[in-house]
Formats: sequence, structure tokens, C-alpha cells
Amino acid sequence: MAEPAQTDPGADTLMAAPPREAAAPRRFEFAHKVFQVENGLFQPDPATDEPVYSVDLGDLRANLTFPTLKVSFDIDPEGADARLLDEVGKALAFVKRIRPGDTIPSELLDGSASWSVTPQFRAIAKGRVWVGLVAWLSGQRGSAEISMMELAKISESAEARERVQAAFGRLAEHLGYGAANKEMVVRKVERLVDELSYIEALRERVGRARRVVDLVKRLRATYKRERGVREEIERIVLLIERPVARLEAQIVEVDAQAGETSNALRNLLRQIEFIRRTRDRLHADLMKWDDILAAWQGVDAEPSPRTHKLIRNTYRFVARYFPAESEWVR
Repeated sequence: MAEPAQTDPGADTLMAAPPREAAAPRRFEFAHKVFQVENGLFQPDPATDEPVYSVDLGDLRANLTFPTLKVSFDIDPEGADARLLDEVGKALAFVKRIRPGDTIPSELLDGSASWSVTPQFRAIAKGRVWVGLVAWLSGQRGSAEISMMELAKISESAEARERVQAAFGRLAEHLGYGAANKEMVVRKVERLVDELSYIEALRERVGRARRVVDLVKRLRATYKRERGVREEIERIVLLIERPVARLEAQIVEVDAQAGETSNALRNLLRQIEFIRRTRDRLHADLMKWDDILAAWQGVDAEPSPRTHKLIRNTYRFVARYFPAESEWVR
């Protein structure tokens, strides 16, 4: 989970948002003995992405689809185990593997994220919101072009903190609380920062996907004399550009919605619902990218056996997950 909101040193009014009530932990507690076998786990099928129960059956490792599982082991389709299987199918959008007895992801319980972000991303989110507050105070618009490093520095800036303090009072009046009740605005800001910290973590992952696209394009020149490799690179570019652009578009949409800080705070609950929907959709989409992004980390545009292997693996990845993208350019 994200780091809890804390009081900023030297700023008496930057009080932490009150803790939210989280739903009581629940677990995937199945009754049928098939779910008690050693090494049994739920995961997407490697070939089809359909949720399966992976279990040892003698010398074989079998991936049983849920319909097959229910029929083969006489699981009541209206019973508690069947309902838990339905929840497993939903939960695999948020985690890659689930074992019987694991905690149900909090996305399905209270809407909070089941994965965590580092303090760095909370600092970036705070800097972005502070820029929006200062822009609102001066009658201007915030800029999404500020780097993540610069935003993190802004969140630690004494000058920015002083200007934000002035914005709190004005915004409290603007929202109808009265200047004396600016702590209500502070709490709302901290809550917004908490939610946006997940978007900042996802923004970094989307940026890594964009860097892979840019690197693959640069490899065109590297392999210009190797026709087979160059053609493979061209197919990757054809299939990968639009999926990455769609990821970026979701980040841009959050920036547009939450960038108008006064409006975001006025409709905070609705904004949080929107941010969380986008967070969950992006997180689910990016989980399939994780291995590819990790593999390209630290790779440059120089020819090597490793690079050639990465090109082949990346083509398999995009051909599997985005085969229809080429239709867009016909």
C-alpha cells in the first residue's frame, strides 16, 4: 500500500488525512479437498490467458479450466466454492497467481490497491497536486510537462509549501468551507495525493514501455543490413505502437481530470472512483508487459546475441497480445 500521509515538517496545517476504514481481510478458503493439494495454484493459462487451477496430477502438471474443475470434482455450481472461483477469476486481474488460502485482493473488497508504491511516487504525486494548487491560485493552468524528478523536488520545497499554504485558505473559501476551515482542504488534498501516487507508479511503467518502442525503432538502423531481423523489427513497430499509445492516453486522461485541483477536490469521491478504475485497468494491462520491460532494462541499440533474442521474444509478445493492431494501418 502507499505510505500513510504524514505531516510535513514545519507546516502545522499539513495534517494527515484520517485513516480510511478498510474492509475486513477475507481469504480464498475453499472446502473441497482438491484445493488442499500441495502446490495447487490459480493463474492465467500461459497459452490462452483463461483462469485455470494448476495442480499436480501424478507425474503431470495439469491446468484445469474452472468449468472442467467443477465438473470433474463435482463442485456445486451454486455453492460457496463455485462463488469463490468466480472471485478468483476477477482477482487474477490484479495479481498474477493465487493460492488457496491467500487473501482476496483489496480491489474486490474496498477498492483500495493490493499493491504498494514507494515514497518516491507519493512525493511525485504531491508535487503534481501542489503545482495544480499554485496554478489555480495564480489563475493559470498546471503543466503536465514537468519531469517526475522536478515534481518530487517541488514537494520538498519550502517556497512551494508557503505558496500552497496560501492556496489552502483561498480554496477553502472557494469550496464553501470558509478560510478558517482550510484543514478540511488539507485532508482532501492528502487523500487525492494518496490515490494519485499509484498513477505516478503506473506512469513510470508506461514510460518504460514507451522507451522499449523508441529503442526498437532505433534498432532499425542497427540491423539495416540484416533483412530478416529488420523485417521482424518492422512487424514489432507495427503491432506495438498503438497499445503503448493507449496506455499513455489513460495517463493523460487522469492528468486532465485531476489536474484541475479545485474541481477534483469539489468532486473528490467521484474523482477517486475514476482514478481507481483507471489504476486497476492500467495495472491489469501492464502486468502482461512486466517480463518484456524487465528484459529490455539496460539494453542499448547495439547489435548482440542478447538483443537479437530480445527482438524475437518481443515479436512473440506483441503478436500474441496485439495481433489485430496491424488492421489499424491498412
